[in-house]
Amino acid sequence: MDHKNLIMSFLAFLAIASLMTEMPTAVYGEPRSPGEAHARVEAAESARVALIERVSPSVVCVYDDEQSGGGSGVLIDPRGFGLTNYHVVAGMLDGRKGWGGLSDGSLYRLRVLGIDPTGDVAMFRLVGRDSFPFARLGDSDKVAVGDTVLAMGNPFTLSEDYSPTVTRGLVTGVHRYQWGIKGNLIYSDCFQTDASINPGNSGGPLFNSQGEVIGINGRISVNTRGRFNVGFGYAIAANQIKRFIPSLRAGLLAKHGTLQAIAEWDEAGATVFRRVSRDGSAYKAGIRIGDRLVRIDGFTITSPNHFASVLGTYPEKWRVRVAVDRRGSPLEFVARLDPITPKLSAPFVVDEEVNLRQVERVLSALHRDESGGVRSGKPLRLSWTVTRTHAPRSNGSVKPNERFKATQAGDGPIRLRRFYDDNRPGRLIEYDDRSAVQRIQDSDDTFDLPADVAMVYTALYVVQKRLTVPQESLDLTGVLHTGADAAVHASREQTAHERDAPSTEVLEIVEWPVAQHAVARLAVNVSAGRVAFIDTRDIPSGSEARILLSDYREIGGVRRPCSIKVEGPGFSWHDTLSDWSVGP
Repeated sequence: MDHKNLIMSFLAFLAIASLMTEMPTAVYGEPRSPGEAHARVEAAESARVALIERVSPSVVCVYDDEQSGGGSGVLIDPRGFGLTNYHVVAGMLDGRKGWGGLSDGSLYRLRVLGIDPTGDVAMFRLVGRDSFPFARLGDSDKVAVGDTVLAMGNPFTLSEDYSPTVTRGLVTGVHRYQWGIKGNLIYSDCFQTDASINPGNSGGPLFNSQGEVIGINGRISVNTRGRFNVGFGYAIAANQIKRFIPSLRAGLLAKHGTLQAIAEWDEAGATVFRRVSRDGSAYKAGIRIGDRLVRIDGFTITSPNHFASVLGTYPEKWRVRVAVDRRGSPLEFVARLDPITPKLSAPFVVDEEVNLRQVERVLSALHRDESGGVRSGKPLRLSWTVTRTHAPRSNGSVKPNERFKATQAGDGPIRLRRFYDDNRPGRLIEYDDRSAVQRIQDSDDTFDLPADVAMVYTALYVVQKRLTVPQESLDLTGVLHTGADAAVHASREQTAHERDAPSTEVLEIVEWPVAQHAVARLAVNVSAGRVAFIDTRDIPSGSEARILLSDYREIGGVRRPCSIKVEGPGFSWHDTLSDWSVGP
């Protein structure tokens, strides 16, 4: 082989090797000639350059209020909302102000919103433009070892013109777990990459080949003689961050969840629960010492470390399915995770202005009509029929079905009157956002309405009022109340009704005080403009109930739930709403 052919063959080899990181060879086949190989290399390079040009404007150089320090971030919303590491903004929490530089060469005012010290994530917002460039969050569950990634940021504060430094590499590990520092900065189920990540890259995005943010860069393995990368960087998975975004956007101190249980290896190499706190969510769900852990929410657990890694990606109050083996018998439990309180040097105080704006955004979603426009107008006079079926009692007996006629005039109280099979009128329950009053109508129906049942009715009224009040009358005064978090992330919650077909809705919570003695937590699907469920709690007794709302239909210009399932201590029923009548 002559010198020229040797060079051309070597170039063709390099072209194919380079393409292997861009596109699978099986898609295009082997190049038919060195010229075709060159063309492919140039096409891949052009595509990569175009991708970098497209996503670079979303990358933020983060500075404190004195324009010193240096970290990175990424915008994920045209209104200026962005993500970074908690440790990047930890020094800004006193004033919660800083600066963000973009590749347009400009500095913009930065405001720190919510923080997640446990998971090392924080949200900020830039102001100063009507619209900002942004990048979309990708599906990090699809990331595999060998995927090509781009890391962007401001390492060593090299970006004097605020244009990000770009490095390219591969995903070299998935499902990694990096222990934290004093209970914070824990990297659960994170990615490992060989893309060069150095001090200053913290908080910057890790992009996939489609330009989606699949992770937030934050940690590196370093040489013992200096803080420079040795080929191992770690990024927090985007899907974990998605679960915390509503809390971060609302300016809250986000908390991760725990089962209050410790799993360890046993002598057979299985992952077994060795310690289970009697006050914790695992014990309350039914998990006991000695149970062999099999799965959490569909993830097969391979080790105690894997257990900690998967569990660490969930927020507090998240309902998780836990499958165990107890002496050869498979069992499954649903546990509602207890909160992990981050360790902070000073208390984190919620910015009520930031929080209230997110409450307004969530509640306003309930006022959109089917076309996406804002609904307005006067409340209507409504009537409908309620057919109630009861779940079997613990002794196997079933309470007979009931039929009610419901009415509501404008935004006044709802009156629910029972009718017997012979159409004789029975008891009347009247309820509003202050109380549920049971009125005795005949001697056949005398009973006291339990406080927790009354709590359910008042919570339902709150939702009914939120659905029907005109947008221009929406008054959020007093929404924020002592001891309650507004616009809190809810999660993919699960109940006994949902175990076979768990919900995948992204839900946000608004807590609402009802009847002066209870709290209702409204779980809202903002994109659909619907309440998915309500959790209610009677404060004096601690009694809790869940109300599942579904089968939404357009009635009187408003989407209303026509199926209501209620589960509480000692009672469980399902209401089907029909025969609607709407009038002025």
